[in-house]
Amino acid sequence: MLVYIAGSGAMGSTIGYHIEKNTDSRVILLDYWQDHIDKINENGLMVSGKVEDKIKIKAMRPEEAEEEADLIVVMTKSMALEAMMEAIKGIIGEKTQILCLLNGMGHEKILEKFVDKNQINMGVTIWAAGLTGPGQIEITGKGTIDVQNIGDDEENGRKIARLLDKAGLGAKYDNDVMFAIWRKVMVNGTMNSMTSLMECTIGEFFDSSRSKDIISELVKEFTEVGRAEGIDLDKKEMLEYIYKTAEEAKDHHPSMYQDLIERNRKTEIDFINGAVVEKGKAHNIATPYNKIVTQLIHAKEDIRGAK
Repeated sequence: MLVYIAGSGAMGSTIGYHIEKNTDSRVILLDYWQDHIDKINENGLMVSGKVEDKIKIKAMRPEEAEEEADLIVVMTKSMALEAMMEAIKGIIGEKTQILCLLNGMGHEKILEKFVDKNQINMGVTIWAAGLTGPGQIEITGKGTIDVQNIGDDEENGRKIARLLDKAGLGAKYDNDVMFAIWRKVMVNGTMNSMTSLMECTIGEFFDSSRSKDIISELVKEFTEVGRAEGIDLDKKEMLEYIYKTAEEAKDHHPSMYQDLIERNRKTEIDFINGAVVEKGKAHNIATPYNKIVTQLIHAKEDIRGAK
């Protein structure tokens, strides 16, 4: 099986590493960061943290990919998804399966512009990783991946889940992946946004005496809007999951922090806290905490001149 990773930053490279290392599939990493591509092709992908390794793996720019894909794992930033799909449409065949593991919500509508619904698999991943330099990743925690085909091709969805699980990524097929996606959005909507605003680790924010009320109100809004969208969410259960996840990743700087604070890049806030604000409007549900968080992140992007 030929697997492309479309967007090979920290998380994309982590997934590509596991598939290349532990399965018979062939992996090609796609990215626009030329130094990253060059270092991987020259020296291999360097892995540190929970795993210490170096692996030979092919990397290239998206427009350079020519061989038709069996599977494309989409790991680009949410706001770059449509441009990425346009760049790689030449390697998408009728049997190509797409696995979307992006942070946030609403990506399936973009994917349906390029492929049939039966080719789309939505997923959610809880892994912790970072880029330490071009061609270098640090895996800071072990996680899971939930996968579901959103069309009528459950067989291929399960095949993808088995491949990822064999790769050591803790994957399973999930008949209710939208629940998992909403739960992940709540994790990101509390951890990613707040650590980026406060410029701290997950543990530092959650240890603050001021954080409890903020987290509670954010989660309240998420659960109310989620239930209106038909997702069975319980506030108490979600809070327990968020605090458990925060404890496991207490020393970690999430991806939004890495983008905005470390690399001065624009964030995915509109697909996370901003998404629940927009969905809330459709159901006449007020989301003041998520609205102000979204506005503050955008203000911080403007102040820092994020690109």
